[in-house]
Amino acid sequence: MLTPAKIDSALKKLADGFLNSLRTIDSERAGWGQFVGPSSSNQVGLYGTSAGIICVALAYGPGRIPPSCVRWLEELWQARDTPGDGSRNFALTARRAFFLMALRICQHPDLATLISEGDKELLLRLVQDGLLVSWQIDAANRGATGNETVTGLAVLAYVLSSGPHLRTPPEIERAALALQNRYEGALPKNPGLRKFMLSSISLGVRPDDLSSSIKREVARIGTSPETTDQDALDWWDYYYSGVDGRLSKRDYLHAPSAAFDILLATGPSATIARRRAALNLAEKTAQTVLDVGLYFDGRELAQSKTQAWIAIALSRSKALIEENDNQPSRLKSLLSSILSAVGLRER
Repeated sequence: MLTPAKIDSALKKLADGFLNSLRTIDSERAGWGQFVGPSSSNQVGLYGTSAGIICVALAYGPGRIPPSCVRWLEELWQARDTPGDGSRNFALTARRAFFLMALRICQHPDLATLISEGDKELLLRLVQDGLLVSWQIDAANRGATGNETVTGLAVLAYVLSSGPHLRTPPEIERAALALQNRYEGALPKNPGLRKFMLSSISLGVRPDDLSSSIKREVARIGTSPETTDQDALDWWDYYYSGVDGRLSKRDYLHAPSAAFDILLATGPSATIARRRAALNLAEKTAQTVLDVGLYFDGRELAQSKTQAWIAIALSRSKALIEENDNQPSRLKSLLSSILSAVGLRER
Protein backbone atom coordinates (compact mmCIF):
# COMPACT_ATOMS: atom_id res chain seq x y z
CA MET A 1 0.00 0.00 0.00
CA LEU A 2 1.20 3.50 -0.81
CA THR A 3 1.85 5.66 2.24
CA PRO A 4 3.59 9.01 2.74
CA ALA A 5 6.42 7.12 4.47
CA LYS A 6 6.87 4.87 1.44
CA ILE A 7 6.96 7.91 -0.84
CA ASP A 8 9.58 9.54 1.39
CA SER A 9 11.69 6.39 1.25
CA ALA A 10 11.48 6.30 -2.54
CA LEU A 11 12.39 9.99 -2.77
CA LYS A 12 15.45 9.36 -0.62
CA LYS A 13 16.48 6.47 -2.86
CA LEU A 14 16.33 8.73 -5.90
CA ALA A 15 18.26 11.47 -4.11
CA ASP A 16 20.90 9.02 -2.89
CA GLY A 17 21.36 7.88 -6.49
CA PHE A 18 22.49 11.41 -7.29
CA LEU A 19 24.46 12.08 -4.11
CA ASN A 20 26.39 8.83 -4.49
CA SER A 21 27.38 9.61 -8.08
CA LEU A 22 28.32 13.30 -7.84
CA ARG A 23 30.71 14.20 -10.66
CA THR A 24 33.56 16.53 -9.81
CA ILE A 25 34.54 19.25 -12.28
CA ASP A 26 37.35 20.58 -10.10
CA SER A 27 38.01 21.17 -6.40
CA GLU A 28 35.29 23.85 -6.24
CA ARG A 29 32.58 22.68 -8.65
CA ALA A 30 30.52 19.55 -9.28
CA GLY A 31 27.22 18.41 -10.74
CA TRP A 32 25.48 15.66 -12.68
CA GLY A 33 25.04 14.75 -16.32
CA GLN A 34 22.46 13.26 -18.66
CA PHE A 35 22.42 9.95 -16.81
CA VAL A 36 22.75 9.14 -13.12
CA GLY A 37 24.24 6.11 -11.38
CA PRO A 38 27.22 3.98 -12.34
CA SER A 39 28.56 5.19 -15.67
CA SER A 40 31.82 5.60 -17.49
CA SER A 41 30.87 9.14 -18.46
CA ASN A 42 32.03 12.16 -16.47
CA GLN A 43 29.76 14.52 -18.39
CA VAL A 44 28.18 17.28 -16.29
CA GLY A 45 25.43 19.54 -17.60
CA LEU A 46 22.74 22.03 -16.70
CA TYR A 47 19.86 19.59 -17.19
CA GLY A 48 21.47 16.85 -15.10
CA THR A 49 22.47 19.17 -12.28
CA SER A 50 19.02 20.76 -12.23
CA ALA A 51 17.46 17.28 -12.02
CA GLY A 52 19.82 16.37 -9.20
CA ILE A 53 18.93 19.34 -7.02
CA ILE A 54 15.21 18.65 -7.57
CA CYS A 55 15.58 15.09 -6.28
CA VAL A 56 17.85 16.00 -3.37
CA ALA A 57 15.65 18.91 -2.28
CA LEU A 58 12.41 16.90 -2.41
CA ALA A 59 13.97 14.16 -0.29
CA TYR A 60 16.15 16.04 2.16
CA GLY A 61 15.61 19.76 1.71
CA PRO A 62 18.07 22.36 0.37
CA GLY A 63 20.62 21.73 3.13
CA ARG A 64 21.80 18.49 1.50
CA ILE A 65 22.52 20.04 -1.91
CA PRO A 66 26.32 19.95 -2.30
CA PRO A 67 27.84 23.46 -2.12
CA SER A 68 29.96 22.57 -5.16
CA CYS A 69 26.74 22.20 -7.20
CA VAL A 70 25.43 25.54 -5.97
CA ARG A 71 28.67 27.26 -6.97
CA TRP A 72 28.61 25.69 -10.42
CA LEU A 73 25.01 26.71 -11.07
CA GLU A 74 25.83 30.25 -10.01
CA GLU A 75 28.76 30.31 -12.44
CA LEU A 76 26.65 28.94 -15.30
CA TRP A 77 24.01 31.60 -14.72
CA GLN A 78 26.51 34.44 -14.63
CA ALA A 79 27.90 33.25 -17.99
CA ARG A 80 24.47 32.93 -19.65
CA ASP A 81 25.14 35.68 -22.22
CA THR A 82 28.72 34.62 -22.99
CA PRO A 83 29.18 33.30 -26.56
CA GLY A 84 29.74 29.54 -26.64
CA ASP A 85 28.59 27.23 -23.86
CA GLY A 86 27.18 30.09 -21.81
CA SER A 87 24.75 31.12 -24.52
CA ARG A 88 24.02 27.53 -25.51
CA ASN A 89 22.95 26.66 -21.96
CA PHE A 90 20.30 29.36 -21.74
CA ALA A 91 19.24 30.31 -25.28
CA LEU A 92 16.81 27.36 -25.27
CA THR A 93 13.64 28.25 -23.36
CA ALA A 94 12.96 24.65 -22.32
CA ARG A 95 16.33 24.43 -20.57
CA ARG A 96 15.71 27.74 -18.80
CA ALA A 97 12.28 26.59 -17.66
CA PHE A 98 13.57 23.29 -16.26
CA PHE A 99 16.41 25.17 -14.52
CA LEU A 100 13.95 27.65 -12.98
CA MET A 101 11.70 24.82 -11.79
CA ALA A 102 14.71 23.27 -10.03
CA LEU A 103 15.60 26.56 -8.35
CA ARG A 104 12.03 27.14 -7.18
CA ILE A 105 11.69 23.59 -5.84
CA CYS A 106 15.01 23.50 -4.00
CA GLN A 107 14.66 26.98 -2.41
CA HIS A 108 18.38 27.14 -1.62
CA PRO A 109 19.10 30.53 0.03
CA ASP A 110 22.25 31.07 -2.05
CA LEU A 111 20.22 30.69 -5.25
CA ALA A 112 17.41 33.11 -4.34
CA THR A 113 18.74 35.86 -6.61
CA LEU A 114 18.84 33.42 -9.52
CA ILE A 115 15.13 32.65 -9.01
CA SER A 116 14.21 36.32 -9.24
CA GLU A 117 16.39 36.97 -12.28
CA GLY A 118 15.43 33.72 -14.00
CA ASP A 119 11.74 34.41 -13.53
CA LYS A 120 12.01 37.92 -14.97
CA GLU A 121 14.00 36.80 -18.01
CA LEU A 122 11.79 33.81 -18.77
CA LEU A 123 8.65 35.96 -18.86
CA LEU A 124 10.34 38.22 -21.41
CA ARG A 125 10.09 35.32 -23.87
CA LEU A 126 6.30 35.57 -24.04
CA VAL A 127 4.99 36.81 -27.40
CA GLN A 128 1.70 38.21 -28.66
CA ASP A 129 0.07 34.82 -29.18
CA GLY A 130 0.35 34.23 -25.42
CA LEU A 131 2.98 31.50 -25.73
CA LEU A 132 6.74 31.46 -25.16
CA VAL A 133 9.27 31.30 -27.98
CA SER A 134 11.40 28.16 -28.10
CA TRP A 135 14.71 30.08 -28.15
CA GLN A 136 16.06 33.56 -27.68
CA ILE A 137 19.52 35.12 -27.84
CA ASP A 138 18.25 38.65 -27.28
CA ALA A 139 15.14 40.70 -28.06
CA ALA A 140 16.12 40.96 -31.72
CA ASN A 141 17.18 37.31 -32.16
CA ARG A 142 14.53 34.83 -31.13
CA GLY A 143 11.86 32.48 -32.41
CA ALA A 144 9.23 34.14 -34.56
CA THR A 145 6.22 32.55 -32.87
CA GLY A 146 5.34 30.86 -29.61
CA ASN A 147 5.84 27.14 -29.16
CA GLU A 148 3.19 24.95 -27.53
CA THR A 149 5.42 22.31 -25.92
CA VAL A 150 7.87 24.87 -24.56
CA THR A 151 4.97 26.84 -23.11
CA GLY A 152 3.58 23.66 -21.56
CA LEU A 153 6.94 22.99 -19.93
CA ALA A 154 7.14 26.56 -18.62
CA VAL A 155 3.63 26.33 -17.16
CA LEU A 156 4.53 23.07 -15.41
CA ALA A 157 7.78 24.59 -14.16
CA TYR A 158 5.77 27.19 -12.28
CA VAL A 159 2.72 25.24 -11.09
CA LEU A 160 4.77 22.25 -9.89
CA SER A 161 7.04 24.52 -7.86
CA SER A 162 4.46 26.94 -6.47
CA GLY A 163 3.84 27.12 -2.74
CA PRO A 164 3.22 29.49 0.15
CA HIS A 165 6.15 31.72 -0.81
CA LEU A 166 6.21 31.26 -4.58
CA ARG A 167 3.14 31.84 -6.73
CA THR A 168 2.46 31.26 -10.40
CA PRO A 169 2.65 34.64 -12.20
CA PRO A 170 -0.52 35.87 -13.97
CA GLU A 171 1.44 35.88 -17.24
CA ILE A 172 1.90 32.11 -16.94
CA GLU A 173 -1.76 31.60 -16.08
CA ARG A 174 -2.63 33.47 -19.26
CA ALA A 175 -0.14 31.29 -21.17
CA ALA A 176 -1.96 28.20 -19.87
CA LEU A 177 -5.24 29.67 -21.14
CA ALA A 178 -3.62 30.34 -24.51
CA LEU A 179 -2.55 26.69 -24.62
CA GLN A 180 -6.08 25.58 -23.83
CA ASN A 181 -7.45 27.71 -26.67
CA ARG A 182 -4.78 26.43 -29.04
CA TYR A 183 -5.48 22.78 -28.27
CA GLU A 184 -9.30 22.76 -28.27
CA GLY A 185 -10.09 19.59 -30.23
CA ALA A 186 -6.54 19.25 -31.57
CA LEU A 187 -4.34 17.67 -28.90
CA PRO A 188 -1.08 15.91 -29.88
CA LYS A 189 -1.49 12.36 -31.22
CA ASN A 190 1.44 10.95 -29.24
CA PRO A 191 -0.17 9.63 -25.99
CA GLY A 192 2.75 10.72 -23.82
CA LEU A 193 2.88 14.24 -25.24
CA ARG A 194 -0.92 14.48 -24.96
CA LYS A 195 -0.68 13.66 -21.23
CA PHE A 196 2.12 16.20 -20.86
CA MET A 197 0.05 18.97 -22.45
CA LEU A 198 -3.13 18.01 -20.59
CA SER A 199 -1.18 18.12 -17.32
CA SER A 200 0.07 21.59 -18.15
CA ILE A 201 -3.38 22.89 -19.06
CA SER A 202 -5.40 21.21 -16.30
CA LEU A 203 -2.92 22.26 -13.60
CA GLY A 204 -2.16 25.71 -15.04
CA VAL A 205 -5.66 26.97 -15.85
CA ARG A 206 -7.86 28.07 -12.97
CA PRO A 207 -10.60 25.45 -12.31
CA ASP A 208 -13.42 27.86 -13.24
CA ASP A 209 -11.74 28.58 -16.59
CA LEU A 210 -11.03 24.97 -17.54
CA SER A 211 -13.03 24.10 -20.65
CA SER A 212 -15.43 21.17 -20.78
CA SER A 213 -13.54 19.65 -23.71
CA ILE A 214 -10.27 19.58 -21.74
CA LYS A 215 -12.10 18.00 -18.80
CA ARG A 216 -13.45 15.31 -21.13
CA GLU A 217 -9.97 14.65 -22.52
CA VAL A 218 -8.55 14.27 -19.02
CA ALA A 219 -11.33 11.79 -18.17
CA ARG A 220 -10.91 9.91 -21.45
CA ILE A 221 -7.16 9.39 -21.59
CA GLY A 222 -6.18 6.04 -20.13
CA THR A 223 -3.64 4.83 -17.59
CA SER A 224 -3.37 1.31 -18.97
CA PRO A 225 0.00 -0.47 -19.39
CA GLU A 226 -0.34 0.20 -23.13
CA THR A 227 -0.10 3.96 -22.55
CA THR A 228 2.04 4.32 -19.41
CA ASP A 229 5.16 3.35 -21.34
CA GLN A 230 4.59 5.88 -24.16
CA ASP A 231 6.71 8.81 -23.03
CA ALA A 232 6.31 12.45 -23.99
CA LEU A 233 8.59 13.14 -26.96
CA ASP A 234 9.26 16.37 -28.83
CA TRP A 235 12.21 18.44 -30.06
CA TRP A 236 13.28 21.96 -30.88
CA ASP A 237 15.83 23.47 -33.22
CA TYR A 238 17.38 26.58 -31.74
CA TYR A 239 20.11 29.17 -32.21
CA TYR A 240 22.67 30.48 -29.76
CA SER A 241 25.69 32.79 -29.85
CA GLY A 242 28.94 31.15 -30.83
CA VAL A 243 32.37 32.70 -30.57
CA ASP A 244 32.39 33.34 -34.34
CA GLY A 245 28.69 34.00 -34.86
CA ARG A 246 25.28 32.36 -34.50
CA LEU A 247 25.19 28.57 -34.23
CA SER A 248 22.34 26.04 -34.19
CA LYS A 249 21.53 22.85 -32.30
CA ARG A 250 18.62 20.51 -31.64
CA ASP A 251 17.31 19.61 -28.19
CA TYR A 252 14.75 17.03 -27.09
CA LEU A 253 11.93 16.60 -24.62
CA HIS A 254 11.77 13.10 -23.19
CA ALA A 255 9.55 12.84 -20.13
CA PRO A 256 8.15 9.64 -18.52
CA SER A 257 4.48 9.02 -19.22
CA ALA A 258 3.97 7.51 -15.74
CA ALA A 259 4.80 10.84 -14.10
CA PHE A 260 2.06 12.61 -16.03
CA ASP A 261 -0.48 9.87 -15.39
CA ILE A 262 0.04 10.70 -11.72
CA LEU A 263 0.16 14.48 -12.17
CA LEU A 264 -3.05 14.48 -14.24
CA ALA A 265 -4.83 12.89 -11.29
CA THR A 266 -3.84 15.77 -8.99
CA GLY A 267 -5.75 18.29 -11.11
CA PRO A 268 -9.26 19.56 -10.33
CA SER A 269 -10.89 17.75 -13.26
CA ALA A 270 -9.68 14.25 -12.36
CA THR A 271 -12.32 11.64 -11.59
CA ILE A 272 -12.26 9.36 -8.54
CA ALA A 273 -11.39 6.43 -10.81
CA ARG A 274 -8.43 8.33 -12.28
CA ARG A 275 -7.14 9.25 -8.83
CA ARG A 276 -7.32 5.65 -7.69
CA ALA A 277 -5.55 4.44 -10.84
CA ALA A 278 -2.86 7.08 -10.27
CA LEU A 279 -2.41 5.92 -6.68
CA ASN A 280 -1.90 2.35 -7.88
CA LEU A 281 0.62 3.53 -10.45
CA ALA A 282 2.42 5.68 -7.86
CA GLU A 283 2.63 2.67 -5.54
CA LYS A 284 4.17 0.53 -8.29
CA THR A 285 6.57 3.32 -9.23
CA ALA A 286 7.67 3.88 -5.63
CA GLN A 287 8.20 0.15 -5.15
CA THR A 288 10.28 -0.03 -8.34
CA VAL A 289 12.50 2.77 -7.09
CA LEU A 290 12.87 1.08 -3.70
CA ASP A 291 13.78 -2.22 -5.34
CA VAL A 292 16.21 -0.86 -7.94
CA GLY A 293 17.35 2.46 -6.50
CA LEU A 294 16.49 4.54 -9.58
CA TYR A 295 13.74 4.70 -12.22
CA PHE A 296 14.95 2.96 -15.38
CA ASP A 297 11.56 2.28 -17.01
CA GLY A 298 12.97 -0.55 -19.12
CA ARG A 299 16.03 1.40 -20.28
CA GLU A 300 19.64 0.46 -19.69
CA LEU A 301 20.53 3.87 -18.24
CA ALA A 302 18.65 6.07 -15.78
CA GLN A 303 18.11 9.48 -17.36
CA SER A 304 18.56 12.31 -14.87
CA LYS A 305 15.54 14.34 -15.98
CA THR A 306 13.35 11.23 -15.75
CA GLN A 307 14.30 10.83 -12.08
CA ALA A 308 13.30 14.44 -11.45
CA TRP A 309 9.87 14.07 -13.10
CA ILE A 310 9.23 10.86 -11.15
CA ALA A 311 10.31 12.53 -7.89
CA ILE A 312 7.93 15.45 -8.50
CA ALA A 313 5.05 13.10 -9.33
CA LEU A 314 5.64 10.91 -6.26
CA SER A 315 5.90 13.96 -4.03
CA ARG A 316 2.58 15.31 -5.29
CA SER A 317 0.88 11.92 -4.96
CA LYS A 318 0.80 12.48 -1.19
CA ALA A 319 -2.20 14.73 -1.82
CA LEU A 320 -3.95 11.83 -3.55
CA ILE A 321 -3.42 9.63 -0.50
CA GLU A 322 -4.96 12.29 1.72
CA GLU A 323 -7.94 12.66 -0.61
CA ASN A 324 -8.44 8.90 -0.76
CA ASP A 325 -8.29 8.60 3.04
CA ASN A 326 -10.89 11.37 3.42
CA GLN A 327 -13.24 9.93 0.78
CA PRO A 328 -15.35 7.77 3.16
CA SER A 329 -16.01 10.70 5.52
CA ARG A 330 -16.99 12.92 2.59
CA LEU A 331 -19.38 10.27 1.27
CA LYS A 332 -20.91 9.86 4.71
CA SER A 333 -21.41 13.63 4.99
CA LEU A 334 -23.02 13.72 1.53
CA LEU A 335 -25.35 10.84 2.45
CA SER A 336 -26.37 12.63 5.66
CA SER A 337 -27.17 15.79 3.68
CA ILE A 338 -29.32 13.82 1.21
CA LEU A 339 -31.20 12.05 4.00
CA SER A 340 -31.80 15.33 5.81
CA ALA A 341 -33.09 16.90 2.62
CA VAL A 342 -35.76 14.22 2.23
CA GLY A 343 -36.70 14.29 5.91
CA LEU A 344 -34.90 11.10 6.99
CA ARG A 345 -32.07 10.45 9.37
CA GLU A 346 -29.26 7.93 9.44
CA ARG A 347 -29.81 5.01 11.74
